[in-house]
Amino acid sequence: MNPISVDIVETTWNSIAETSEDTASEMVTRMGEQQPLILAYLMEAGEDELNQEEREHLLYLGIVVWQIMLQGSTTPPMINEEILEGVEELNIKMLEYVEGEPDSDFVDTIQKIINSYNQPEVLRYIVEALMEDPEEEESIIREENIGLLFIYLKTVIDCFDK
Repeated sequence: MNPISVDIVETTWNSIAETSEDTASEMVTRMGEQQPLILAYLMEAGEDELNQEEREHLLYLGIVVWQIMLQGSTTPPMINEEILEGVEELNIKMLEYVEGEPDSDFVDTIQKIINSYNQPEVLRYIVEALMEDPEEEESIIREENIGLLFIYLKTVIDCFDK
């Protein structure tokens, strides 16, 4: 798939942010019909590590990613277990590598990943959405879970970008 432009990412992101609860519910239903394995993955991911708000935010961001990827040059493939497991395994290895980096190199490492990534604008959106100031009272994601949500969402992007 060709890289998705920043305009498509921002337009889709803003459009979904303005949707009603009914429309959001319809999107979840549609995702369940078109990409049932990805929907199940997003709903089950981090079951033991994430709290309810974090899991809901993961699902929301996953739906945004799916909608963005639908705007790409080719329709994302129907994801099967083989694709999902292979992509997830590679991303877990990447997470293990990044976790070994000193904190001072973390931002540089993430920037290098984005710069060399086939869907840099989609990944940048995810990073921005996850890196809201964790000190803010309204922050949904606990700081210790940012990397985990990043890997789950990068896995979804990678699956759709096949």
